[in-house]
Amino acid sequence: PSEHYDRGFHPTATCGVFGAAAAAGRIFGFSAEQMADAFGLAASQAAGSMQFLLDGAWNKPWHTGYAAMGGLIAASCAAEGFRGARESLEGKYGFLHGYAPNADHALAVADLGEGWETMDIAVKPYPSCRYGHAAMDALIDLRAANDIDFKEIESVEVGLPRTGWNLIGDPETDKQNPKNYVDGQFSMPFVGAVALRDGKMGWDSYEPHLKDDDTLALCRRIRAVVDPRVEAEFPKHMGGLVRVRTGRGEFEKMVVIARGEPENFMSAAEMRAKFDELTGPYLDDGDRDALAGALLGLDTCTDMRGLLALTRPREDAHLRVAGSDD
Repeated sequence: PSEHYDRGFHPTATCGVFGAAAAAGRIFGFSAEQMADAFGLAASQAAGSMQFLLDGAWNKPWHTGYAAMGGLIAASCAAEGFRGARESLEGKYGFLHGYAPNADHALAVADLGEGWETMDIAVKPYPSCRYGHAAMDALIDLRAANDIDFKEIESVEVGLPRTGWNLIGDPETDKQNPKNYVDGQFSMPFVGAVALRDGKMGWDSYEPHLKDDDTLALCRRIRAVVDPRVEAEFPKHMGGLVRVRTGRGEFEKMVVIARGEPENFMSAAEMRAKFDELTGPYLDDGDRDALAGALLGLDTCTDMRGLLALTRPREDAHLRVAGSDD
């Protein structure tokens, strides 16, 4: 993954299209030959650049939907007999050759049919880059345990794994001066400042804090570094080590397993609170309850049309885009 990132690719998009094709093929009841066709066609749609990090563009959420669409198109074509290239991943001109030429092919099939990555998927408690979440957990805990007021903070150092630092810590001046919500999502100083000010962070934190002089001043007192102890836990864990310096002294905490990981999962109440926060502007209470129940019973759902109907927003709902110019 590090090499793939370093080349400028966004794995959510480039790898996600294969996951979507596999899921669609499974639902369609594909044979091995049909699945190979779907993967071959998916490989031709594996696209997604990290360039959005540099100017606050909205490509990132686009990538998620585009990958899902591409996978479904690939599987739908394969279902009709459209042939896709074989060895689309490992072949001479395959995905790995072009996107991560030094990848260990054996890792892709290790524990095949026994180990399921889906069971290791984390749930994000904060609407920002996952690499900063362990540090945010630590900052929120230190704030509460030591009654830290953001005004007394002299400086904060956040230790990250190198891959995370590349995304949310460098270049330091840019990360300390976010201009829009995408900048904020990928800024350790910004999300750290919000965590220290509010003791939490949600989607609606972006707009007010991106305009708040105190928050932005605190951003400039927070810097991210590559920490060897955190790096030693990576990639198994995306941890964080924080040091908060105040006039009363220095407070330090390391979190190895961020909240939301399978070993430190969010509670049902926390999950529902996140769901309500995100859907509240669009759905009435009754509709939210109905949709939440339908999603929790997805494994027994026999009519997706009924479930999708529950996602229709109320007439007076308006699109929320934090940090937009609208």
